[in-house]
Amino acid sequence: MLGLASNTAPLQRQTLVDSVYQHVLNAILSGRLAAGTEFSEVGLARELGVSRTPVHEALAWLASDDLVEIQASCVRVRKLTAREVTDLYEVRQLLECAAAGRAATRMSTSMLKGLQSEARGLATRQDAPDWPARAIEFDVRLHDEISAAADNARLKSEISRYRLLVRAFCRLTGENLQNLRDSLREHVAILKAIEKQDGPAAHQAMAVHIAKRLKAVLAAFYQDSATPSL
Repeated sequence: MLGLASNTAPLQRQTLVDSVYQHVLNAILSGRLAAGTEFSEVGLARELGVSRTPVHEALAWLASDDLVEIQASCVRVRKLTAREVTDLYEVRQLLECAAAGRAATRMSTSMLKGLQSEARGLATRQDAPDWPARAIEFDVRLHDEISAAADNARLKSEISRYRLLVRAFCRLTGENLQNLRDSLREHVAILKAIEKQDGPAAHQAMAVHIAKRLKAVLAAFYQDSATPSL
């Protein structure tokens, strides 16, 4: 007997911690909590109608994900420097290029055809009012499916972590129409390499994609920042 019945309360508390974490995470990803925003643990607990304990645990979790900084008087949503953004994308290259190379010989035909069909649909309807939102959704799905097709749970987990950080911190180019169009073309090149089951070509196509996205993010970063520094 493991005595798991005694753990009922902690499991319930952990579910509440998860809910608080997701609430703050969604606020960061949506831009409602922009980089640099400060708030208090007490105020957040009051807003959510919960005690400080699950809020404290959730914020510690967010801090471990580098999404917030916990200070003596407040909690601040992190704002990355250009150097940190560059480091982030370099790690993405290491992880996602490896995943693309593996996915080239592992992705199912049905999944590949589905992604290609969606990419073609996006390419032919770029004037649609909802196109930017659909392009962003496709970007998320394509990278998720490639990491899943790589068939390595730890690799997939790390890719998810770093893509989460990108979504949280690199919103400067997220809804730029030209960047989305460029990104779609790069996605198509990745899918073509996977269709040929050419691992090195898929690896290279992903490397080009991430390098170009980094360039776009840094260009926006420098435009937005008065004192950029690498």
